[in-house]
Amino acid sequence: MTLQTVVSLLVVGLLVGVVATLVVKHRTIGLVGNIAISVAGAFLGYFVLHEISPALSQLIFAAGGGLLLIWLVGLIKK
Repeated sequence: MTLQTVVSLLVVGLLVGVVATLVVKHRTIGLVGNIAISVAGAFLGYFVLHEISPALSQLIFAAGGGLLLIWLVGLIKK
């Protein structure tokens, strides 16, 4: 994994966390928690599909992984 990939995943996770905080206000764990979870989800999504998809798709799946983890934590917190 290159430094560029790490930075890209951090940025995707950060953006997903901020957007999730703004969109889903009633079922989140706060801005910092959403960012942490979405960054973890971005890395998870990247690693799961690393061998399967091209670079652009990996970032899309990284964002999806971040959103999925935020959604799951929201369900668990309920």
